[in-house]
Amino acid sequence: MSFFRINIYLTLKQFFLSFFISEKKIDNKINKFLKSIARKNQIILTSQLRVAFMLTLKYLKKKNPKKNEIILNSYNLAEMGNVCKNLGLKIVFTRLNNNLFIESKDLKKKINKNTLAVVTTNIFNTYHELKDVKNICKTYKVPMIEDNAIYFGNYKLIGNKKIYSGSMGDYVLNSFNIMKNVSAMYGGSVASNDTNFASFAKKELLYYKNFPFFKYLSQSLIFLMLKILKITLIYRLFFIGLISNATKKNNRFILSFVYPSIKFKLQKFPNSYFTKISALSKKMIYLQLIDKDNFKNNHFQKRINNSYYYKILRKKNIKGIKLINFKEPSFQNFNDFPILVKKKKELVNYLFSKGIETKIIQYVDCQNIFLKKKTQNLDYYENRVLCLPNHIGIKKEYIDYIIKHLTKFYDTKFKN
Repeated sequence: MSFFRINIYLTLKQFFLSFFISEKKIDNKINKFLKSIARKNQIILTSQLRVAFMLTLKYLKKKNPKKNEIILNSYNLAEMGNVCKNLGLKIVFTRLNNNLFIESKDLKKKINKNTLAVVTTNIFNTYHELKDVKNICKTYKVPMIEDNAIYFGNYKLIGNKKIYSGSMGDYVLNSFNIMKNVSAMYGGSVASNDTNFASFAKKELLYYKNFPFFKYLSQSLIFLMLKILKITLIYRLFFIGLISNATKKNNRFILSFVYPSIKFKLQKFPNSYFTKISALSKKMIYLQLIDKDNFKNNHFQKRINNSYYYKILRKKNIKGIKLINFKEPSFQNFNDFPILVKKKKELVNYLFSKGIETKIIQYVDCQNIFLKKKTQNLDYYENRVLCLPNHIGIKKEYIDYIIKHLTKFYDTKFKN
């Protein structure tokens, strides 16, 4: 029994339809939707989230020229640190709590008069953890930049009102890249109530070029390939063996198709940063946002799966597996269910032998990359985080199958 771990939420119908529908008024419709969930009145669409991040930091630097420090979650996409480095900022990394999120006590020690902004990365955190950081930023009058790439569409229900992730930051970053909850090959946005920032960003974007055709074509071909691999027979006969072998041999070329982050290298801003969002990307975003039933069903099924994983794993209490602090299923609505495991490499290979593909790379220790200093307490997490399959195609029967083999593996490894 095996199913492709990756689910691209953009459908083939939406992909091909985007080549034919009119672009007229699409920007306004996308902006209206994003404003409603971000509770912001200014939306800037960009070619990638990292471009939105760059524009935000450029503006804040111009506004506060004497401030040169930025506080960043050390467990992060390395490119976020690279943006800060290329803008000449001093990166300050914090300790992590049990959900690999900024530890509030450590943040209070490190935030100061030189802090330009605090960047929060929604990854495994709860609403209340995010709110705690927001309150600290308010106290110190430092803007919070909320990276909402993974959590887009997640929410906390307070009374009868949905409070969405990506609504608490002063500047909110969203990603619409190929594997996100809204997939548009490439794309990003930043939301804010700062009208001066919006004016600044719009002026900057006037000088940006169109998104490179061949880069977009390459991503589209990857999209079509991943859609083909989703066909169960093809996946079982071909791809799971290929990815299993690539994982064992650390074949980074093949692994980069499912883990784009491993392509990272320290470099100056590439030309693709200074580009506008593609018209095709905007049309793909629009088609997914108006398909509210599909978006709702995807969110619902992931939430059900996450809760089921947590319930069964907590009940079994498998020696060798530790669970994160999972309290808010609609807010912590993970694309892949995270666990902390011992003997990770052995476990991954064992699961592959049973037809189970897991996500072995989430983020990396950015402090180690940029400051050559390992983050205190991150080694424990970085070497143990393993994410189990979770999307609309994953059913309880498959989750039971996965948990059965997790139990079998650790029963063997930890026999008395």
